[in-house]
Parts: sequence; C-alpha cells; structure tokens
Amino acid sequence: MITLNTIIYEGNFDKFLNNETWFFKFNSKYITKKLITVNNLKSTERFLTMVNELKKLHVFDIVYVSDNKDTVNKLYSLNIDEKTLGYYYTIPYFVAIENVSTEYILNIATDCMSDIFIDDEFLYKAINEIKTNSKCSTVMVSWIKDNKIMSNGLTVGQHEENETSEDKGSENFNYTKGFTDQFFLGDINKLKKINYNLDEKYSSTYHGPNYGGNCFEKRIVGHQNYNKVYNCIYKGNQYYIHDKIIN
Repeated sequence: MITLNTIIYEGNFDKFLNNETWFFKFNSKYITKKLITVNNLKSTERFLTMVNELKKLHVFDIVYVSDNKDTVNKLYSLNIDEKTLGYYYTIPYFVAIENVSTEYILNIATDCMSDIFIDDEFLYKAINEIKTNSKCSTVMVSWIKDNKIMSNGLTVGQHEENETSEDKGSENFNYTKGFTDQFFLGDINKLKKINYNLDEKYSSTYHGPNYGGNCFEKRIVGHQNYNKVYNCIYKGNQYYIHDKIIN
C-alpha cells in the first residue's frame, strides 16, 4: 500500500546504514515496502558492504539515481543536468516516484531527521484524506510534538510556508500553501501526473534554500498554487523531530 522511501548520498550513508536508524526500526501494517534511493554515491564498495549486512536483518529495495536520471529527466521534461543549480537536490525525488510500485509514497529525509513518531492512525487518516479530499495534494505531520513555537517564532505548521492558507482545513488536517520534501505522503499516480514545469511565478511563495534552484519542493508549491490544492498537516499528536529544531 505505502512505500517508505528515503534518499541517501555520499555524505550521510555511513551514519544512516545501521540497525538503529528509524528507517529500519519503523513498522506499520500500511508500509508494505521500503526503498532507499541512492544519490551521488562515490564509496560504492563500503556502501555495498553495509547494505549486505543490513539485508540479513531487513527487507528493503535500493534504486540508484545514476541508473534512472536520464529516464526521469526525459519523462518529466526537466531539462536539468549536473551543471544545473540544485540538480542533486531535485533529481532523486523523480527517480523515487518512478520506482515506487505501491499506491502511495511516504518520503522521509535522512539528512535532517532525528526521529519519527507516527503510527497507523495517522497513515489511515492521511490515505483517506488524499482519497476523498480534492483539495489535498500531499500530507505531512508537524515538526515537533504539540506544535511548539520554534526558534524563528513560527509554529511548526507555519514553518512550511509563512503565508498560511485562507482555507480553514478539514476535520483532521490544517492546510498550508507550503511543501517540504523532508516528510510527505502522496499518491503515486497523482504525483506522476503533475505538471512540474509551470511558470515559476506560481511558486513565488516558496522560501526554500537558494542552492535548491527550481527543485522538487518548489515545483510542488507551484502545482499547489496553480491548482488551488494544499499540503495537509495532520492535527493529531504525530510528529517528527527535525535536527535543526531548537527547543
């Protein structure tokens, strides 16, 4: 039903590939596959040694961005390459979407994630929201328990976008115009059908890092603004801990 996906790369796989990482510990009846998308890897031999040890204990698949980059570049008309600003920040999400065989993807980042605290209640309601709510583009949980105020003065939900939605949301979800690739649940078929090449004026509300260029996050924001759909933040007590949060 859901593929739990995460993206690793040369700079973080040593820390991530161990039995205590949240990716390997997390279980749910809705998570039927686990996928590791490998981006910009150089230390192949060490990587494979660590993977082979983990495969003795866990079931997961691996897909390499380098094997799929040309296909997704053409398929989604991205017109980007290694010289394009934000290339490595952008391309792995399209590779992951194309290689997920389940109906949904739950993408959780490795490079900024300390831990996740979600359960089947959230996943059930998230799937239902995507299925039944035409205004719902993607779903996420808060950055920290109880929606506390962060160091920048914003609440967790507002952090995804300084401009909050005019729409008051649904029973279980608040709406935001913003989007983060750090944590999102989406319908694969819907994600494949998005026009990722809208005029950048539609993504002008995106406030992500400059080094990302016209990245996946920014393209999703453009899609949401153009189609008047939202990233939906769960109101319940599920959350993840971002390693940059200052309590």
